[in-house]
Amino acid sequence: MRLIDVEIDRYDWSTFECGCGKTAAHLADDLRLLAEAQSREEAGALRIDDHALIQSFPQESAVPVAAVLMAALSGDLAVGARVVCLDLLLRLVDTDDEDSAETCQSIARQGLWGLYRDLWFNTHPDLVVYAYLVLRVIETDEERLRTYRDSGRIRLPDHLAD
Repeated sequence: MRLIDVEIDRYDWSTFECGCGKTAAHLADDLRLLAEAQSREEAGALRIDDHALIQSFPQESAVPVAAVLMAALSGDLAVGARVVCLDLLLRLVDTDDEDSAETCQSIARQGLWGLYRDLWFNTHPDLVVYAYLVLRVIETDEERLRTYRDSGRIRLPDHLAD
C-alpha cells in the first residue's frame, strides 16, 4: 500500500460536492490513476483540476485533494504525473477562496522539503518551475527560498529569477 492510498482512504469522498456536479466519490479512483500515470498527457487527461476547482474557486474536495497530492508527491511518480500534481497543488494553494487557500498552504508546508527536492535536483524544467511557484506561495522563510534560488544550482526562466 502506498501513502497516497492511505491518504485517499482517510476521506469519505461521497460527502463532498464535486466540480462536475456529482459527488466526489469518483475522485478516489481518479487520484489513484493520477499517481499511476506515466505521462503528463495521461495525468492531465484525468482533469482532476476540473473536479477540485471551478476556474480558481475551490470545491469541497479541494482540501482533501491537496492532502492526497502531497502524499503522492512524497512517492515515486513519473515526471509527467509529478508536474500535473504540482500544477494542481499550485492552483489549490493560491485560489480565490482565502480559507481554502490557507488550509491547502498549511498542508503543502508539511511537505516543504519534498518541494525543495524537486526544485534542487532539476530533473525536469517544469518540475523546477512548479515547485518554485508553490514554494513562493507557501514558504514563510523568504530568505531561505531566495538563498536556494540564488545558489546558482537552480535553473529558472528569466521571469522567475528575480
